[in-house]
Amino acid sequence: SRGQKHYFGIYPSCFPSMAKVFILCFPSDTSGHPLTNYYQLGLDVLALCLLNGTYSSSKIAELFSAEQMKSYISGRFSVDTGALAVLALTCVNRQSPDKIISKNILGLVEKILKEKKQDGTIGNIYSTGEAMQALFVTPEYYKKEDWDCNQTLKTVLSQIPRGTFGLPIAAAQVLPALEGKSYLDITHVSCQSRQGHLNISTPKPTEPTHQSKNISVTYSVVDSINNNINESTIVSVPKDSVFLKVMEAAQTKNYAKFRFTTESGQWGPYVTSVHGIQASSKNRTYWQLLSNHQPLDQGAGTFVVSDGDNLEVRLSQY
Repeated sequence: SRGQKHYFGIYPSCFPSMAKVFILCFPSDTSGHPLTNYYQLGLDVLALCLLNGTYSSSKIAELFSAEQMKSYISGRFSVDTGALAVLALTCVNRQSPDKIISKNILGLVEKILKEKKQDGTIGNIYSTGEAMQALFVTPEYYKKEDWDCNQTLKTVLSQIPRGTFGLPIAAAQVLPALEGKSYLDITHVSCQSRQGHLNISTPKPTEPTHQSKNISVTYSVVDSINNNINESTIVSVPKDSVFLKVMEAAQTKNYAKFRFTTESGQWGPYVTSVHGIQASSKNRTYWQLLSNHQPLDQGAGTFVVSDGDNLEVRLSQY
């Protein structure tokens, strides 16, 4: 979901002529799954609902049923996808109450709350902003003691001076929550700017210099789907380098084994192919980034590596 376009960077209230232009259709495969991902679908439904577009409430209820989402999303529950679905379904349900949609919202809220961490984050720090929005608009679906909003807010605020939300897309997801609002409030936002009151300094990242100490990391390329690629190498990069610099160093060392391509996205460079193997939305494959066997919640252009790290790009399915 990280590579998807964020349609709410432009307020619909600034463009009233767009309000009733769109009609939502749901192309799907033979199993009834949407030919997209559920984060995109959530954005589509939310945009159409907020702009008074035409859509089928019964079809939305069907697509966002627990059975459909469970069979489509393999592995661990995606908090940001679930939160976006809650926001979209809440918008639809407010306009046309539906028992099935309410049931779907309840199931998603329960899953979101199960992803709470001890420090208050929900999922990871990047999914927390949208999770907060989802919980703001659904207080009737959980008990007050189920979520300590102040603890979550404190953790989010502590990350701002560290530059955690430096990318515009990361800031866009957390900013509404800091205002106590959600994407459902977008149509009521004025286009006029107003003086901000937060005074939070964000340190600028320092570029590695020639005097920087070099570190060594292990870098691997693994095809976990076909099990026909498993290449590793040790590379040296300047201290404070990001994951992408490691990939570039490995490519320079052995182009045939470690060549790769990227595309620019709102979350920074997105890895599209490695070792000549292209990620495919049709086959639902992507190149997953891992450090010390743990999936990363940052992109190749932002995750800073450490000496001795075991880094991996793994062809995976979603």
